[in-house]
Amino acid sequence: MSFLLKIAAKFKSVKLAIFKIRTLIIVLVILVIIGWGFMVYFGIKANKAERMTSFSCLEKVERLNAYAILLDKSIKLARQEKGLEELEQEIRALKNGTLLAEWQNVVFGGNKKKDLDSYIDVILDSLMFFSK
Repeated sequence: MSFLLKIAAKFKSVKLAIFKIRTLIIVLVILVIIGWGFMVYFGIKANKAERMTSFSCLEKVERLNAYAILLDKSIKLARQEKGLEELEQEIRALKNGTLLAEWQNVVFGGNKKKDLDSYIDVILDSLMFFSK
């Protein structure tokens, strides 16, 4: 009889150990799921912050500023009825082929009013593009 009691006691201790291990595994799985949720949440949050301060975003703001300054100078020179030849370096620095072509039409073209309107339209289109 004592033999059966010993086996029953061992069975209870084994059963209790399995229950503890099962409980421990469930707790660990829950903690892993919670940790994964936090990782995803903070990863998305960090990506949004990175996008707002990324090089491309800052570059867009700088280009937007450069186009705005160029537009301001161009309009001032057009109102004073001066040539736009002095803006060549700034226009070439923007590396916009369409803008450069329109600027060349203004400087070398025959229809000053139409060419100037096209030139300013290109600057405004660039401003709208980089402001998105």
